[in-house]
Amino acid sequence: MEKKKTIFYIDGFNLYHGLLKNTRNQWLDLERFATALLPRPEEHEIIAVKYFTARIKYNPAEPQAAFNQDRYLEALGSFQRVKIVEGFYKRFRVKLPFAAEPCKSCGKVPYGIVYRTVEKRSDVNLATEMMADAYRKVADSFVIVSGDVDFAAPLCFIRHEIGLRTLVFNPHEEVCGELRRFTSYYKNIPRDLPARCQLPDEVTLTNGRMIHRPPAWA
Repeated sequence: MEKKKTIFYIDGFNLYHGLLKNTRNQWLDLERFATALLPRPEEHEIIAVKYFTARIKYNPAEPQAAFNQDRYLEALGSFQRVKIVEGFYKRFRVKLPFAAEPCKSCGKVPYGIVYRTVEKRSDVNLATEMMADAYRKVADSFVIVSGDVDFAAPLCFIRHEIGLRTLVFNPHEEVCGELRRFTSYYKNIPRDLPARCQLPDEVTLTNGRMIHRPPAWA
């Protein structure tokens, strides 16, 4: 039987907040993870794993976070089938209330100026890349790892207008009805799966240099 050519599109931000945050499982082997997600992996030939992310900015509260992410992306770059597509983070000032309840003495809600950081372009990059690949029919199956309902429209178009198979693996515990409605196959990712799909503690880069798993993720 001829294997289905399959591409994974991983929403890094959604995966992190749904499944990896506050865990030591962030040294994730994306190729192994993708294979483990498929219901019948022997029927698929994974031709690409596309990882959509943005490099976080230095934060004094988490001084090692940006360094750890840089090290991880460098490790991923040693895998031929993994493609990293970067967006960016935008930081802006916004006025927000300090408390949900108004002051008991004056009746006013106190406000203050804070910095807010938002990831930009990653979702658009993912949807655009997936639609372009589907239009060119470079694969038979298109897999999204995300729980973001915004991907329902491109999934619906690829499945019903182009006629190709779509699969969704949701990193969050709650079921996303819109994504499940517009895809050929839907599943919430088991919470213990990332722990079983980790990179080796030492990864050899294409230039021969060794890179080590961050201590915080050990």
